Amino acid sequence: MGKIKVIGKSKDEKDNGNLDFGMLLTIIILLCIGLIMVSSASSYYALSTYNNSNYFLTRQLIFALLGVFAMFFISKINYKVFAKFSYGFYIFALLLLIAVLTPLGVTRNGATRWLGFGVLQFQPSEVMKIALVVVTATYIAKNYKKMDTLKGYIWPILFLVAVIVIMFLQNHLSGTLVMVIASASIIFASGIKVKVKLIIGLILVAILAVGAFFIAEPFRAQRILSFANPEEDIRGGNWQAAQSLYAIGSGGIFGRGLGQSRQKYLWLPEAQNDFIFSVLGEELGLVGTTCVLGLFVFFIYRGYKIAINAKDMLGSLMATGITSVFALQIIVNIAVVTCSMPVTGMPLPFFSYGGTALLINLCAMGILLSISRSCKK
Repeated sequence: MGKIKVIGKSKDEKDNGNLDFGMLLTIIILLCIGLIMVSSASSYYALSTYNNSNYFLTRQLIFALLGVFAMFFISKINYKVFAKFSYGFYIFALLLLIAVLTPLGVTRNGATRWLGFGVLQFQPSEVMKIALVVVTATYIAKNYKKMDTLKGYIWPILFLVAVIVIMFLQNHLSGTLVMVIASASIIFASGIKVKVKLIIGLILVAILAVGAFFIAEPFRAQRILSFANPEEDIRGGNWQAAQSLYAIGSGGIFGRGLGQSRQKYLWLPEAQNDFIFSVLGEELGLVGTTCVLGLFVFFIYRGYKIAINAKDMLGSLMATGITSVFALQIIVNIAVVTCSMPVTGMPLPFFSYGGTALLINLCAMGILLSISRSCKK
């Protein structure tokens, strides 16, 4: 499939360049705010369920510390090294996804998307989203001279299709959206010449794929109907959306104060997970949410700037894919909690509770920071 000429460090790369300090600082600030919000949003539920108000915070803090260490360690590795193991990494992640469909899969909240046992559980889709970015970027960078037609992209498309099929069997719509955006962003950033007919064809295929998910799980159609009629069935399909709006609306300009949320007292389902931004809006108000949104916008800007300034195509495509994955998760999560789109299970990066997900996200940030070390200054 071709070779990338430089896998390790060249003579002029022996001393690592300075990483993107703006990106690093933004990640650390978002992580710290996220830990504070996990502590606040989860305290009552943790106390009522585990008799320990710091149960979720303790676990999240442990994974955060491990993640920060991993992020700095990975950031010092030349990102071209990851290309060497990209195919093996992808196959490993694919096997993990398949394992979810076996008796090894763990069911939580009516969905089977986890592996592990006891408190040590994780979603293989979190691993796959990074593996898919790395393998797609690696293949295109290695075979760029062959990518002058759509046929040249057959392997990146097959990488994605294999994942979509398995995710469909898991009924994991939100995870599928992440995978599609990850691959699509890399393919388009590589400079593929797309005709209008092809775009229309891809849109039709996407509509059919989404339709298949709705047919497979009728409750998704009910979510669309609930979204279209937000004032109806507040105690049923619109319960989460209504409680989220109550939380954000009651926060006002400056919020009720840190730790003073009322909706977290078992009114708002999954307050420490997908709806943690609602608690943030209630406690810190418009001022707090605006500041956090500003940090996310700056984070996305710096990520794409790293992609633009990368010295080679591999770094540029990896940075594009990683940033696009995080951008999608941020946009969809905030759209859901503000009732701008139907409810779907999309976590908020650096904020939503989930130790292994946080660890994997910080490892991805390590790759992004590694790319930033070799960016054009």
